[in-house]
Amino acid sequence: MKLVLDKVQIKLLMVVFAIVFILFGMLGTGIIKIESLWFIFPFMTIRISTVITAIFSFVIVLFLQQKTTYKTFYYALLAAIFSMALYEIVWYYIAVGFRGYEPRIFQFAALLGWVLLGVREVISKRPSRLSTGLYGVFLISMLLWVSSGFEFNDSGNSSFSISGELLNVVSKAALAFAYALHIGSKS
Repeated sequence: MKLVLDKVQIKLLMVVFAIVFILFGMLGTGIIKIESLWFIFPFMTIRISTVITAIFSFVIVLFLQQKTTYKTFYYALLAAIFSMALYEIVWYYIAVGFRGYEPRIFQFAALLGWVLLGVREVISKRPSRLSTGLYGVFLISMLLWVSSGFEFNDSGNSSFSISGELLNVVSKAALAFAYALHIGSKS
């Protein structure tokens, strides 16, 4: 059996390796650190699972499009940003209700712009069955999370909730992969 990669697949691999190389370079130089579940940047923290999910969303769209055009990269970037923006809006405003967090209207407005842009790109596309199923997994996992008390792990907090972490990762990945499959489809 002969393994042959075409130009698109080689470009896809180069993009993935570039992203991973940049992350490892930042880790190696001390620009970022890893603590527990988190990448610690000088200006923010972000879950490792969030970064991995965004990278996979980006790659799914590139793979499904099978061409390297500006539109393909736009869709791939939008897939990563849209799902994280929508997830952050939903998660944060559930935390406002359940944990007494202060509403952040400017953060909401900035993220909502990405969400509206993402919706505009897929409003006329019918999602695949897999994409629809993953949207359903997102909704069910979020409802389960809220009904179980909305426990979550926070950077700097020593307590750890296995169910909170599992529901966080499942709901975030389901939304991201559903949207990546939806925007990445050629129909």
